[in-house]
Amino acid sequence: MEFLKKNALKFYKKAEESYEEGDYNFTMFFVEQAIQLILKYLISKKYGDFPRSHGLKLLFELTGDEELISFREKNNDILRDIELSYVASRYFDVDYSKETAGKALEVAKKLMEVCGSD
Repeated sequence: MEFLKKNALKFYKKAEESYEEGDYNFTMFFVEQAIQLILKYLISKKYGDFPRSHGLKLLFELTGDEELISFREKNNDILRDIELSYVASRYFDVDYSKETAGKALEVAKKLMEVCGSD
């Protein structure tokens, strides 16, 4: 399931590029995808498969990793915004701020480091 990790890293890179271009909606969308995929990668390593759910809270819990669960709890507010962006950035007229997108990108970077994917 290495493709999940590879794709997570690609989405993270696209999030960085979108942020630099000032496209904060796509930054949020790409961050969400990167986080979702890196968590699914970790779950697949542990169980041999991954859930088809995209809910970040559930995915963090399914890792069974106390460090990751603690990470989610510490970053709950921005992770909630990131999770909502999965739908909102595609289907609603929302505009994410530079500040929110920057926080989301920083959380994704920290998560990638925790997961050993930097």
